[in-house]
Amino acid sequence: MPIARKVWSRALAAALVAAAACGGGSDRPGASGSEDRDPVAAADRDGELRYAISFSFNSLDPHRALGSGDALWMRPVYDRLLTIVEGDDGMELAPQLATSYEVADDGRSITFELREGVTFHDGTAFDAEAVRANIERAKGRESTVSSELDSVERVEVVDPAHVVLHLNTPDPSVPWALAQGSTGMMASPAAFDRDLAAHPVGTGPYRIVEATKDADAVYERFEDHWDPDAALVRRLTLSTTPDANARFNGVRSGEFDAAYMAAPHEMRSRSLTAEDYHWEQVLSPVSWALLLNTDLEPFDDVRVRRAVSMAIDRTAISEELLEGANPPSYQPFPEGYLGHDPGLDEDPYDPDAARDLIADAGAEGADVQIVQNLTPPGDSIAEVIQQQLGDIGLDVELVPLGATEARPAFREGRYHGAVSNNLAQAEPGLTLELAYFGVDNPGTPPEELVTLAGEARTHLLGSPERERAYQEISRYLVENPIHVPIVQFSTVNLCRPEVVGCENLHDLGRLDFRRVGVAAG
Repeated sequence: MPIARKVWSRALAAALVAAAACGGGSDRPGASGSEDRDPVAAADRDGELRYAISFSFNSLDPHRALGSGDALWMRPVYDRLLTIVEGDDGMELAPQLATSYEVADDGRSITFELREGVTFHDGTAFDAEAVRANIERAKGRESTVSSELDSVERVEVVDPAHVVLHLNTPDPSVPWALAQGSTGMMASPAAFDRDLAAHPVGTGPYRIVEATKDADAVYERFEDHWDPDAALVRRLTLSTTPDANARFNGVRSGEFDAAYMAAPHEMRSRSLTAEDYHWEQVLSPVSWALLLNTDLEPFDDVRVRRAVSMAIDRTAISEELLEGANPPSYQPFPEGYLGHDPGLDEDPYDPDAARDLIADAGAEGADVQIVQNLTPPGDSIAEVIQQQLGDIGLDVELVPLGATEARPAFREGRYHGAVSNNLAQAEPGLTLELAYFGVDNPGTPPEELVTLAGEARTHLLGSPERERAYQEISRYLVENPIHVPIVQFSTVNLCRPEVVGCENLHDLGRLDFRRVGVAAG
């Protein structure tokens, strides 16, 4: 079956870089706020930017990442083959280390033209051989991202500037996999036999100086980066600061230049705009959700999982607990993403019917262990869920863990569930691969879901048939929940008045420090 092509000219690639240099580029929908200063012109190139975040990293190796949050800490160090920008019709693929790509008419190969003159931080040249080495490593047995490249059969090096991925089946998700997360990040092949988890080597705008888990990661500008305006400060420090009060007060005191705000400060901190602080809110493609392990009783029974979805009062959590900052979420694909079905945005809250389902399944009094992510507002959401599931007859024990440990612990399959974030990818096939068929689902995926996903992948990009296929998957997952979405994630960044490019920080799933700096003087 023919498949749509996507080709950029060199002029388009240059135009995208130029637009980003003016502070425009965004790789998530719904950015709010703007600055009246061009960050590229206003930034002090000898300055330092200090940013506080609520969680730490597990690994800085793009092919050994243990959680989606690891990519945040890697992004200053690594470039990807492709990236994502917001276009007129939604999220679009755009150049990064690849200046263009073309999908063959039969959909079974993808040719990439590569940016020339790029070097890794260790001096190794970036070329087609480096791409081949990275793709093969990403597909290896030790890789945590291999499922995203299952359809890649082999990598052909045509010449130093051209590489071809040969697929065993047409797969529209491959270019998207190389544009988000860590799958498409390119590491120096010369560093493969070193400890990339602690000492990453990429081509990105910053090189690592030191990184300590649960503390700070310090980066310095890579002066030979192909985009001279990507790193607007000489030194970048990311600080693990789980306490929301400490992040808020740190920005006020000047300890941090910017920070991620969580409840109760995400909405209240907006008042600081009167003092010329920058406040940026984004509704991201991430939902706070109850992730379920369908291999453990009682969640191996779909009746119990349906009861769980019906027991959670999303509206109360959104309006009363989170002050309206996070709207309720009801389906796996958020609004604006392929697969979203507006007809599914109906509140299933019905505790009486949920109790009946629990009784019908013989699950009354069943013991359930749920990982409680201690990062606000996840900790409070977990406490509400404990009460609401208790009200329908389940005996819920919360297992409190820090944000860095919570998701890996759930992935091991020892716990019944976890209150954590669930990231929707721009390509719905990747959402399924990661959240339902991959590492974020320790249970066995239902055969019907696997079949539906396989059928959806065969449809032409942009076709009505493809949209309907993923909407059918949405309906299936609402009726047969594996993960239960609760509220959509709202990301708020608070920046001090001297920060320029605060709007370029984006959301947690794609936090990026390119074209973010501090003003001179």
